[in-house]
Amino acid sequence: MNEWKQAWWLTRSQMSKDKLQWLWSALFMIYTGGMSGVMFLGQQQTDIINPVVDAFFLIMLPFQGFMFCRRSFRYIQEDSYTQMLAYYRRIPIPEQVVMWSRLQQSLMAFTYNGIFFYGSLYVVNFHAEGFRWDQYLAFSLTCTGYGLLVTGLYIYGEFLNSGKKYLLLSTLFIPIAIGISILIRMSGSYGLRIVMDGSKSWGLLSPIMWISLVAGVAGLWLFSRLTLKKLVQRDLN
Repeated sequence: MNEWKQAWWLTRSQMSKDKLQWLWSALFMIYTGGMSGVMFLGQQQTDIINPVVDAFFLIMLPFQGFMFCRRSFRYIQEDSYTQMLAYYRRIPIPEQVVMWSRLQQSLMAFTYNGIFFYGSLYVVNFHAEGFRWDQYLAFSLTCTGYGLLVTGLYIYGEFLNSGKKYLLLSTLFIPIAIGISILIRMSGSYGLRIVMDGSKSWGLLSPIMWISLVAGVAGLWLFSRLTLKKLVQRDLN
Protein backbone atom coordinates (compact mmCIF):
# COMPACT_ATOMS: atom_id res chain seq x y z
CA MET A 1 0.00 0.00 0.00
CA ASN A 2 2.90 2.32 0.80
CA GLU A 3 4.40 1.65 -2.64
CA TRP A 4 1.05 2.52 -4.23
CA LYS A 5 0.97 5.86 -2.39
CA GLN A 6 4.56 6.64 -3.38
CA ALA A 7 3.72 5.72 -6.97
CA TRP A 8 0.70 8.04 -6.90
CA TRP A 9 2.92 10.91 -5.77
CA LEU A 10 5.28 10.13 -8.66
CA THR A 11 2.37 9.90 -11.09
CA ARG A 12 0.98 13.28 -10.08
CA SER A 13 4.44 14.78 -10.41
CA GLN A 14 4.84 13.41 -13.94
CA MET A 15 1.36 14.42 -15.04
CA SER A 16 1.77 18.00 -13.81
CA LYS A 17 5.17 18.66 -15.42
CA ASP A 18 3.90 19.12 -18.96
CA LYS A 19 0.43 20.66 -19.00
CA LEU A 20 0.32 20.69 -22.80
CA GLN A 21 0.36 16.90 -22.90
CA TRP A 22 -3.34 16.97 -22.02
CA LEU A 23 -4.06 19.15 -25.05
CA TRP A 24 -1.86 17.22 -27.51
CA SER A 25 -3.27 13.88 -26.36
CA ALA A 26 -6.86 15.09 -26.69
CA LEU A 27 -6.27 16.50 -30.18
CA PHE A 28 -4.54 13.32 -31.36
CA MET A 29 -7.34 11.14 -30.02
CA ILE A 30 -10.02 13.30 -31.63
CA TYR A 31 -8.18 13.06 -34.95
CA THR A 32 -7.60 9.31 -34.63
CA GLY A 33 -11.19 8.63 -33.62
CA GLY A 34 -12.47 10.75 -36.50
CA MET A 35 -10.21 8.99 -39.01
CA SER A 36 -11.34 5.62 -37.67
CA GLY A 37 -14.95 6.63 -38.24
CA VAL A 38 -14.21 7.77 -41.79
CA MET A 39 -12.40 4.52 -42.59
CA PHE A 40 -15.25 2.45 -41.16
CA LEU A 41 -17.75 4.48 -43.20
CA GLY A 42 -15.75 3.70 -46.33
CA GLN A 43 -15.82 0.00 -45.43
CA GLN A 44 -19.61 0.10 -45.09
CA GLN A 45 -19.98 1.59 -48.56
CA THR A 46 -18.20 -1.26 -50.33
CA ASP A 47 -18.72 -5.02 -50.53
CA ILE A 48 -14.97 -5.63 -50.42
CA ILE A 49 -13.72 -6.24 -46.87
CA ASN A 50 -10.57 -4.15 -46.53
CA PRO A 51 -8.06 -5.40 -43.92
CA VAL A 52 -6.69 -1.85 -43.60
CA VAL A 53 -9.57 -0.91 -41.27
CA ASP A 54 -8.71 -3.65 -38.77
CA ALA A 55 -4.98 -2.98 -39.11
CA PHE A 56 -5.51 0.70 -38.35
CA PHE A 57 -7.49 -0.10 -35.21
CA LEU A 58 -5.00 -2.73 -34.04
CA ILE A 59 -2.13 -0.27 -34.42
CA MET A 60 -3.80 2.83 -33.00
CA LEU A 61 -5.81 1.50 -30.04
CA PRO A 62 -2.74 0.93 -27.80
CA PHE A 63 -1.79 4.61 -28.22
CA GLN A 64 -4.65 5.40 -25.86
CA GLY A 65 -2.36 4.21 -23.07
CA PHE A 66 0.13 7.05 -23.62
CA MET A 67 0.11 10.75 -22.92
CA PHE A 68 1.90 12.73 -25.62
CA CYS A 69 4.41 14.68 -23.54
CA ARG A 70 7.81 16.15 -24.42
CA ARG A 71 9.63 13.11 -23.05
CA SER A 72 7.72 10.85 -25.44
CA PHE A 73 8.84 12.87 -28.46
CA ARG A 74 12.49 12.94 -27.29
CA TYR A 75 12.89 9.27 -26.49
CA ILE A 76 14.89 8.47 -29.65
CA GLN A 77 17.26 11.42 -29.66
CA GLU A 78 17.86 11.63 -25.90
CA ASP A 79 16.88 8.12 -24.76
CA SER A 80 14.67 9.94 -22.27
CA TYR A 81 13.07 6.84 -20.74
CA THR A 82 16.45 5.35 -19.84
CA GLN A 83 17.58 8.68 -18.40
CA MET A 84 14.41 8.85 -16.32
CA LEU A 85 14.93 5.35 -14.94
CA ALA A 86 18.56 6.10 -14.13
CA TYR A 87 17.53 9.28 -12.30
CA TYR A 88 14.94 7.42 -10.24
CA ARG A 89 17.52 4.78 -9.31
CA ARG A 90 19.98 7.44 -8.12
CA ILE A 91 17.46 9.24 -5.87
CA PRO A 92 16.65 6.35 -5.08
CA ILE A 93 13.07 5.41 -5.93
CA PRO A 94 12.42 1.63 -5.85
CA GLU A 95 11.72 -0.07 -9.18
CA GLN A 96 8.41 -1.34 -7.79
CA VAL A 97 7.25 2.23 -7.22
CA VAL A 98 8.31 3.24 -10.73
CA MET A 99 6.36 0.32 -12.21
CA TRP A 100 3.24 1.08 -10.17
CA SER A 101 3.46 4.69 -11.33
CA ARG A 102 3.76 3.59 -14.96
CA LEU A 103 0.65 1.44 -14.61
CA GLN A 104 -1.24 4.28 -12.97
CA GLN A 105 -0.27 6.60 -15.81
CA SER A 106 -1.44 4.04 -18.37
CA LEU A 107 -4.83 3.62 -16.72
CA MET A 108 -5.27 7.39 -16.47
CA ALA A 109 -4.30 7.76 -20.13
CA PHE A 110 -6.75 5.07 -21.26
CA THR A 111 -9.54 6.80 -19.35
CA TYR A 112 -8.72 10.32 -20.55
CA ASN A 113 -7.85 9.45 -24.16
CA GLY A 114 -10.77 7.05 -24.44
CA ILE A 115 -13.25 9.85 -23.80
CA PHE A 116 -11.98 11.77 -26.83
CA PHE A 117 -11.30 8.77 -29.10
CA TYR A 118 -14.64 7.03 -28.63
CA GLY A 119 -16.48 10.33 -28.45
CA SER A 120 -15.06 11.38 -31.80
CA LEU A 121 -15.68 7.94 -33.29
CA TYR A 122 -19.31 8.05 -32.17
CA VAL A 123 -19.92 11.54 -33.56
CA VAL A 124 -18.33 10.81 -36.95
CA ASN A 125 -19.90 7.43 -37.61
CA PHE A 126 -21.10 5.18 -34.81
CA HIS A 127 -24.12 7.32 -33.87
CA ALA A 128 -25.74 5.89 -37.00
CA GLU A 129 -25.28 2.31 -35.73
CA GLY A 130 -28.02 2.66 -33.12
CA PHE A 131 -25.90 1.86 -30.07
CA ARG A 132 -27.40 2.09 -26.60
CA TRP A 133 -25.04 3.53 -23.99
CA ASP A 134 -24.30 0.09 -22.48
CA GLN A 135 -23.63 -1.39 -25.92
CA TYR A 136 -21.20 1.37 -26.85
CA LEU A 137 -19.52 1.08 -23.45
CA ALA A 138 -19.11 -2.65 -24.09
CA PHE A 139 -17.54 -1.88 -27.46
CA SER A 140 -15.16 0.64 -25.87
CA LEU A 141 -14.16 -1.74 -23.07
CA THR A 142 -13.54 -4.55 -25.55
CA CYS A 143 -11.12 -2.35 -27.47
CA THR A 144 -9.55 -1.15 -24.22
CA GLY A 145 -8.86 -4.72 -23.12
CA TYR A 146 -6.85 -5.29 -26.28
CA GLY A 147 -5.06 -1.98 -25.73
CA LEU A 148 -4.08 -2.99 -22.19
CA LEU A 149 -2.57 -6.24 -23.45
CA VAL A 150 -0.39 -4.49 -26.03
CA THR A 151 0.53 -1.79 -23.49
CA GLY A 152 2.16 -4.54 -21.43
CA LEU A 153 4.42 -5.28 -24.39
CA TYR A 154 5.20 -1.60 -24.85
CA ILE A 155 6.14 -1.22 -21.18
CA TYR A 156 8.46 -4.21 -21.52
CA GLY A 157 10.22 -2.58 -24.46
CA GLU A 158 10.19 0.90 -22.91
CA PHE A 159 11.81 -0.10 -19.61
CA LEU A 160 14.34 -2.63 -20.87
CA ASN A 161 15.72 -1.11 -24.08
CA SER A 162 17.31 2.05 -25.41
CA GLY A 163 15.19 4.54 -27.31
CA LYS A 164 16.34 3.39 -30.75
CA LYS A 165 15.81 -0.29 -29.99
CA TYR A 166 12.42 0.47 -28.48
CA LEU A 167 11.43 2.26 -31.69
CA LEU A 168 12.56 -0.73 -33.76
CA LEU A 169 10.60 -3.18 -31.61
CA SER A 170 7.52 -0.94 -31.75
CA THR A 171 7.78 -0.73 -35.54
CA LEU A 172 7.81 -4.52 -35.79
CA PHE A 173 4.30 -4.53 -34.33
CA ILE A 174 2.94 -2.93 -37.52
CA PRO A 175 3.45 -5.96 -39.83
CA ILE A 176 2.13 -8.20 -37.05
CA ALA A 177 -1.06 -6.13 -36.86
CA ILE A 178 -1.40 -6.22 -40.64
CA GLY A 179 -0.94 -10.00 -40.62
CA ILE A 180 -3.63 -10.43 -37.96
CA SER A 181 -6.05 -8.24 -39.91
CA ILE A 182 -5.44 -10.29 -43.07
CA LEU A 183 -6.15 -13.53 -41.17
CA ILE A 184 -9.41 -12.04 -39.89
CA ARG A 185 -10.25 -10.92 -43.42
CA MET A 186 -9.76 -14.49 -44.67
CA SER A 187 -12.57 -15.55 -42.33
CA GLY A 188 -14.97 -13.49 -44.45
CA SER A 189 -15.52 -10.68 -41.98
CA TYR A 190 -13.50 -8.04 -40.15
CA GLY A 191 -12.66 -7.72 -36.48
CA LEU A 192 -14.33 -4.37 -35.91
CA ARG A 193 -17.67 -5.70 -37.13
CA ILE A 194 -17.34 -8.81 -34.94
CA VAL A 195 -16.73 -6.65 -31.86
CA MET A 196 -19.60 -4.32 -32.77
CA ASP A 197 -22.07 -7.17 -33.30
CA GLY A 198 -21.06 -8.81 -30.02
CA SER A 199 -21.45 -5.52 -28.14
CA LYS A 200 -24.86 -4.80 -29.68
CA SER A 201 -26.13 -8.32 -29.03
CA TRP A 202 -24.91 -8.73 -25.45
CA GLY A 203 -24.21 -5.26 -24.10
CA LEU A 204 -22.13 -5.38 -20.92
CA LEU A 205 -22.58 -9.18 -20.84
CA SER A 206 -20.64 -9.54 -24.08
CA PRO A 207 -18.33 -12.58 -23.85
CA ILE A 208 -15.87 -10.87 -26.20
CA MET A 209 -15.69 -7.87 -23.89
CA TRP A 210 -14.99 -9.94 -20.78
CA ILE A 211 -12.44 -12.13 -22.52
CA SER A 212 -10.72 -9.02 -23.84
CA LEU A 213 -10.68 -7.30 -20.43
CA VAL A 214 -9.44 -10.37 -18.55
CA ALA A 215 -6.75 -11.03 -21.15
CA GLY A 216 -5.76 -7.36 -21.18
CA VAL A 217 -5.48 -6.98 -17.40
CA ALA A 218 -3.73 -10.35 -17.01
CA GLY A 219 -1.32 -9.61 -19.86
CA LEU A 220 -0.52 -6.15 -18.52
CA TRP A 221 0.14 -7.57 -15.06
CA LEU A 222 2.30 -10.46 -16.29
CA PHE A 223 4.40 -8.28 -18.59
CA SER A 224 4.82 -5.75 -15.79
CA ARG A 225 6.05 -8.45 -13.39
CA LEU A 226 8.45 -9.80 -16.00
CA THR A 227 9.68 -6.29 -16.79
CA LEU A 228 10.21 -5.53 -13.11
CA LYS A 229 12.35 -8.63 -12.60
CA LYS A 230 14.60 -7.72 -15.52
CA LEU A 231 14.65 -4.00 -14.73
CA VAL A 232 16.39 -4.63 -11.40
CA GLN A 233 19.29 -6.19 -13.32
CA ARG A 234 19.45 -3.64 -16.14
CA ASP A 235 22.54 -1.44 -16.40
CA LEU A 236 21.26 2.13 -16.83
CA ASN A 237 24.67 3.81 -17.14
